[in-house]
Amino acid sequence: MAKQILLVEDDEFLHELYTELLTTAGYTVTGVASGTKAYEKMKENTWDLVLLDVMLPELNGFQIMDKLVAEGVLMKCDVVYLTNLDSTDSDLRNLEKAKDHWTKSDMSPPEFVAKVKSMF
Repeated sequence: MAKQILLVEDDEFLHELYTELLTTAGYTVTGVASGTKAYEKMKENTWDLVLLDVMLPELNGFQIMDKLVAEGVLMKCDVVYLTNLDSTDSDLRNLEKAKDHWTKSDMSPPEFVAKVKSMF
């Protein structure tokens, strides 16, 4: 059975690109573009991997993770932050709460797929 990936990305171009790359690589992708929708989907906790953009409308990726932790939701899967943030000290502390963080501007499409494959 194909691995289930929740893709949280509000940039339409990147959302479509990542969805196409992951689908072609054999993954089942569910995509959302807002923090509120991501929070609801992550609470379902049925994913094999969550790729979570940090900068989102409504709730950002850090706020989503903080809310889930505060509610006692233990993610059964790895969560990877997708970001282009310059890493301030507070950003680094927040980024360390996830399994990993990837800088979107530093990844070519083949590198992105290779990084996802390395998570399984």
